Amino acid sequence: MVTTTDFVRGSSRLIFDSVAGITSAVEGMHETIARHPLPWSPQPEQATRAHGLIAASVYASIRGINSLVREGVDLSVALLPEATTGRESTAAAIQAIAALNGVLGDHLEATGNPLATTMQFRTPEQFVSLERESLAATVAHASGHIVVLVHGLSMSELCWSKAGTPGIGQRLQESLAFTPLYLRYNTGRHISTNGQDFAGELEQLCANWPVPVESLSLIGHSMGGLVIRSACWYAQQAGSEWLRHLQRVVCLGTPHHGSVVAKAGHGLNAAMERIAYTQPLAFGRRRSAGIKDLRHGDLLDEDWRDHHPDASRPDTRRPVPLLDGVEYYFAAATLGRDRHDPVGHLLGDLLVRMDSATGSHRDDVRRLDIKPENCRVFHEKNHFDLLYDAHVQQQILEWFSAERG
Repeated sequence: MVTTTDFVRGSSRLIFDSVAGITSAVEGMHETIARHPLPWSPQPEQATRAHGLIAASVYASIRGINSLVREGVDLSVALLPEATTGRESTAAAIQAIAALNGVLGDHLEATGNPLATTMQFRTPEQFVSLERESLAATVAHASGHIVVLVHGLSMSELCWSKAGTPGIGQRLQESLAFTPLYLRYNTGRHISTNGQDFAGELEQLCANWPVPVESLSLIGHSMGGLVIRSACWYAQQAGSEWLRHLQRVVCLGTPHHGSVVAKAGHGLNAAMERIAYTQPLAFGRRRSAGIKDLRHGDLLDEDWRDHHPDASRPDTRRPVPLLDGVEYYFAAATLGRDRHDPVGHLLGDLLVRMDSATGSHRDDVRRLDIKPENCRVFHEKNHFDLLYDAHVQQQILEWFSAERG
């Protein structure tokens, strides 16, 4: 829960960080123009040097003032009374903070900003502590069948329902007696970092569940599916107990082999980096680690650790196969009217292409072997329709029902 004081403190810090970043960008552009004047406006070398010294002192003054004001605001905010009530943030505030974390979440975490989201399980109403007594008190009428829903980039647990209609978690509870929990996490962090933390949280959840766990199911939308696959890999390496309960994984519009939007964003930033006059304005380098991971669909630390985050590189990911003994289900969306419609092949669901969402790949090692009957493509749908479309929900219910039957 983000209190009013946290919101004021976090927002002010982010504003001052933005001023510092913009100052550096403008200074960089200023220096580039001074050192490399346009052909039709030559400047004498001596004048250029003097201009650079004057500009440097001006930008240093701006930074000094920004730093002093930041310290003053921090001292003032520290005098505000801390919130003592347990009231949850409004839906609008939750969504705004989730969006901010998607874009700058790694920066928020690295700078200790209180707006950085911490990983947590939730019911639709409240935070769920993983202590045994608290779990029993918070999760009313817990069944032995758990389903955890994991949202995508810049989203929150609120994304699973729309306009008051039942979400897939509620429908699974009502139809099949599953107990739904929702993961809230900082989508700006590396996918592999979230995957490792999620694996640890699932271990504690299953160990302290109020009744014996009969099955565990995971549903991930977009990036959420990658976090799930990363968590499964790390849990397998660690020999985690919760994998014994894992029966099914559902991936909705998951960019298993990367997102076209993330690839395009990287390309635009790379082009700006190559031009001296636009290089200081290449704000794409400030994209979060989570967004950069979506370029190829990086799941493991080693996929990104030894590479410059903004460098153009081939897909060097370590292949991560699907787990044996677990049923996987992939749902993809496409704008096309049918499988022959070129619009669908070109645009996919606007964010993820169909081949990436279905795990297809030209390289046999990277291709995800999923049963044909466990893979469904929904035509004339977009990326976000997969969250709450009635036909998608019905397909998930049928997958769950058929397996339990």
